[in-house]
Amino acid sequence: MKKARKSWRIPERFAKTALTIFAVLLIFGGPTYLMYILQRLGIPPVLFTIVGLAAFTAGIMLFMHSARE
Repeated sequence: MKKARKSWRIPERFAKTALTIFAVLLIFGGPTYLMYILQRLGIPPVLFTIVGLAAFTAGIMLFMHSARE
């Protein structure tokens, strides 16, 4: 007889919590700290504004996905 193989899985509560925290970091950190870092690196203003808005949008989408249940 073969032994039943145990598969390693991340608990659902942990995954949902981690996703929510990452979404909040994107929502608040994207438009503020990420844009500040890109500005200090000399990136053109249009590009770091687009990156900040994209981070904010991704954070909102992730937050809505994690809060769906």
